[in-house]
Amino acid sequence: MLRWQANVGAYVGLLRDEYPPFSFEPGDYPLDLHIPRAERQSRFRLFIRAFAIVPNWIVFYFVQLASSFTTIISWFAILFTGRYPRGLFKFEVGVLRWQQRQLAYITLLCDEYPPYSINADARPGNEVVSAIIGLPLLAVFAALLVLPFAGLLRSGEDIVPVEAALLESPAALSRERPSGEANSLRLTLVGYDEAPSARLLDVDLEPGYRLISFRIVSEKDGFWPTFYTPFLFFLDDCFSEGLYTIEPNPIDSDSYFKMYWRSGRDITDVYFQVPLGVEPCELRYFVGAGQIRFQFE
Repeated sequence: MLRWQANVGAYVGLLRDEYPPFSFEPGDYPLDLHIPRAERQSRFRLFIRAFAIVPNWIVFYFVQLASSFTTIISWFAILFTGRYPRGLFKFEVGVLRWQQRQLAYITLLCDEYPPYSINADARPGNEVVSAIIGLPLLAVFAALLVLPFAGLLRSGEDIVPVEAALLESPAALSRERPSGEANSLRLTLVGYDEAPSARLLDVDLEPGYRLISFRIVSEKDGFWPTFYTPFLFFLDDCFSEGLYTIEPNPIDSDSYFKMYWRSGRDITDVYFQVPLGVEPCELRYFVGAGQIRFQFE
């Protein structure tokens, strides 16, 4: 698998003109990748590879940035001269070599820690020091990955009473602006449409149903990061029949999913198909373990 990947990398990186074969076998492409199978491997390394490789990845990231610039230079050199500059070619081969060493290590094919080098004869890197550095780096990365969702674990609900008469008066609803907050997200109801055009929205209405929409302002309101998506709205009629949103048509096309970090604000139209003669009684939105409930009275 690594050989196939290396073949593709050499082709895309302009190192070879031959199209890479759909093959795992050696000798089908002018690139040599040899990983000898070890008779025994270290059990201890099974527990440190994941964080020992982190510093190596970080250093290699900057090497790849340099590679992106040299590849552009080489593209123009090949365009005008038909040749890949020798020094840049050697560098790009080394970058590909470094990458394959990392992959061989992390996929358990070898015990040798990848060197911090593009050279073919480079000695393995210091695995112990890399592991000591990589463990806190991996812990910080994991914490940053989980942090945005930590605030969503709080339960609880905010019930927002809304006079049903406001739904019949868009101007009054826009003035009242009923709002609720849960898990650092504030939702404000600013508009209601009893008959949005299904034709303009390209929606096929089911027989015996009509289309309604709510206009929602979403804002970050609290310390914890949070997210917002119209697909987490549910509408209950007065007979407790749950209705799901149909594909929303946001004013801003990015509103399908919004991640709010330090701040954020969005306006979205949310659409439902509702049976004829049935009036909405409650609009619910789930914010992680909490929820915001607009109850029409």
